[in-house]
Amino acid sequence: MTTDRISEHYDRLAASYDEHWTYDPEYVRAFSRAITGALRLHPADAIADIGCGTGLYTRQLAEDLQPLRPILCVDPVPAMLDRVPASPALRPVLASAEDVASGHVSLPDPGPLDAVVVKESLHHVSDRAGTLRGLAGLLSDHGRLLVVMLPRTIPHPLFAAAHERFEQLQPDPDDVRDLVAAAGLRASVSYRTFHVAIDRERYVRMLESRYMSVLDEFSADELAEGIAQFRHAYREEPVLRFDDHFAFVTGWVRPAS
Repeated sequence: MTTDRISEHYDRLAASYDEHWTYDPEYVRAFSRAITGALRLHPADAIADIGCGTGLYTRQLAEDLQPLRPILCVDPVPAMLDRVPASPALRPVLASAEDVASGHVSLPDPGPLDAVVVKESLHHVSDRAGTLRGLAGLLSDHGRLLVVMLPRTIPHPLFAAAHERFEQLQPDPDDVRDLVAAAGLRASVSYRTFHVAIDRERYVRMLESRYMSVLDEFSADELAEGIAQFRHAYREEPVLRFDDHFAFVTGWVRPAS
């Protein structure tokens, strides 16, 4: 998907984005707390959430952590950033991951970052190696980087063609771990599972809105056909239940020898 199409996708999705994920507030809380634990976040840390979207997870991070300085909410889509609530704990920054990594856009706090989160957005980055290398260069001497991503095979109740296309487009977490290591960080990958229970008709509305960017790969007719296949496959399940698996790729600045 081109940069323009990605921007169009999220511009269109911005108004309804939070609605798609707040059907279960505990899901957002559990996810944000998993990020906090993986990065061992501390209130004094300088934190940037790269590709934060509407800040849905960032605001939960701030609520739990009570940071001593604002968390930087970085996103390239103005319509998404407009949804970040006004708060002294959150500071919106209009920029892409590539902009920040390359120094094309300077962050408002010139000091090094202690923690960087890149949640479910690295697959939109064309130069992943260069971007991860640039983000690693922004870290302090005790800095941490976390890339949160779906694995290539997912249990989401999508239609068959969407699963196939997702597997073609999604990077492999092990490859991303290797890129993080190549950026000079001590890298590892682990997995977290979050339980999902969602009303079938609500999920249909999510499919119709193309809540995942992979759904933008299909024409209106193809999407309608896919939703018809979905309705048939799940016709006896008014509530969809599945385990949502995520790869947590972490990178830690190596201690000075």
